[in-house]
Amino acid sequence: MASAATLAKAGLAIMAASEVPNFLAGLLPSTMTIGRFAAEPADRARLRRSEIVGSALAIGVGAGTSLVAQDPSPMIMVLAVLAVLLYEYERAIRMAQTEGTATPINQQQNGGGRYQRHA
Repeated sequence: MASAATLAKAGLAIMAASEVPNFLAGLLPSTMTIGRFAAEPADRARLRRSEIVGSALAIGVGAGTSLVAQDPSPMIMVLAVLAVLLYEYERAIRMAQTEGTATPINQQQNGGGRYQRHA
């Protein structure tokens, strides 16, 4: 069985990595929402700025946890989770542009669309 110190380091790495989605979710909408509303250059700029802020916060937690653990594994796990999530956010932003699925938020239909309830 692994030593208590090894288990503690693994636990810290998992805890640090689990914070990454929280930082990004606090600053960014879901990838589905991005696909609907990332039509304007200003919207995309705001999304990317939020990616940077969320990434900086996550990297700070990874660095701090690695310092406490005296081990690089928390930072490595944070960077791995961050890379996957940023890839998905960027993919949603780009797909909204290339597929033409995004509509400026002020041009969205209110109550329309295929889910409209008929009397």
